Amino acid sequence: MCGRYADFLTEQQLTDHFAIATVADDARLLPPSWNVAPTQSVRLVEASSKDSHGRTLRTARWGLVPSWAKDPSVGARLINARSETVADKPSFKSAFAKRRCLIPASGYYEWRVEGGIKIPHFIADAGGAPLAFAGLYEWWRDPSGGENAPWMMSCAILTTAARERMRELHDRQPVMVDGPQFDTWLSADASPSELFDAIEAPTPELTWHAVSRDVGNVRNNHAALVEPA
Repeated sequence: MCGRYADFLTEQQLTDHFAIATVADDARLLPPSWNVAPTQSVRLVEASSKDSHGRTLRTARWGLVPSWAKDPSVGARLINARSETVADKPSFKSAFAKRRCLIPASGYYEWRVEGGIKIPHFIADAGGAPLAFAGLYEWWRDPSGGENAPWMMSCAILTTAARERMRELHDRQPVMVDGPQFDTWLSADASPSELFDAIEAPTPELTWHAVSRDVGNVRNNHAALVEPA
């Protein structure tokens, strides 16, 4: 599971790592966060439209709201999509087939019980590179609002069984896409087998350390949250 993460990457870091050609205004204005929580606005990377080049950085609400949902509250429960069932689950299968994205992160948090107390840990790339979570996005608008109702973009992070040392912290982890697989994951023409190959490729080497329990409160949002406790 991935229920809390950090994204304090600079625009230059994002542009360089994800080969971004266009930065939407909402993404440029979104402040850095050391405590990203469900239902908040997050940055994502999507393939640009066919008549343009490169990739686009924009924002979406974290917690996918299916297009057929009656109201957006369901999104709070759909922050993660299990990679093992994503192609078949009604809430996610359409987005998996047509609307995939990358969700940049500086790292993410996981809690482990130690001495009867849940201790948060911050997990990041061992070399300091940005993480790229495999994501899905969907468009929704209030069916009671008619054609003039605004569209809302929302997203979810794919998860998979924890690999190797990560099992020490949790039995699940976010799916991370390696740089050479970005094009495949974002491609509208990729087959299901190509997509699963892309997300099953080796993941980056990760490192982690215990951090302050202050991260458990979403109102706390400052750089010290990711520092060793």
